[in-house]
Amino acid sequence: DKKTYWQQLSSVYGQLEDYRNSLGVLQVAYNGGIITDDSDIRRLADLQLFNDAPYRCGLTIDEAVSKKLVKVDFKLYEKQANCWIAARDFAKAIGPLGRAAEMAGNGDLYVRLGEVQIQRSEWGAAAEALQRGVRKGGLRDTGNAHLLMGIAQFNQKNYAGAKESFGRARNFDKHRKMADGYLQLIKVQTG
Repeated sequence: DKKTYWQQLSSVYGQLEDYRNSLGVLQVAYNGGIITDDSDIRRLADLQLFNDAPYRCGLTIDEAVSKKLVKVDFKLYEKQANCWIAARDFAKAIGPLGRAAEMAGNGDLYVRLGEVQIQRSEWGAAAEALQRGVRKGGLRDTGNAHLLMGIAQFNQKNYAGAKESFGRARNFDKHRKMADGYLQLIKVQTG
């Protein structure tokens, strides 16, 4: 059976740590319509991302979702967002990252969404995403969320909110110095 042959050939290259050829084989099989299973398409996307083809990875997932070849879940949306972020196409990352954040068990992906929106200078959307992340909880780095929230609020000229967020960020050693720097800047801005 053709499908098994292509899967096995790709796997053999993978076991030999020849990931470029592993990707090439799987890509040819996918392009030929031979590979249509959810797990194979996710593996193809992983190989594309690993082999520095993040834009292609995003397109593959977009196509697989539109053709209903993959089960749409939190992990798929996160993978799709990671592809677009790696490709530096932040606009395309926002949708899947937002959907993944809604499905996730903690607020970390909302913080990531806030980071992407900060990259795009979308300060209001960033602040909203960060607030949702803090509310959802379970964050790996709560101090970072407060620091980013302060940055978003600062750029919206919401100095009172920014002071509060930077004050919270100061409680974390890792973020104290940067939070203090912004608090000094707020003093200068507000006189």
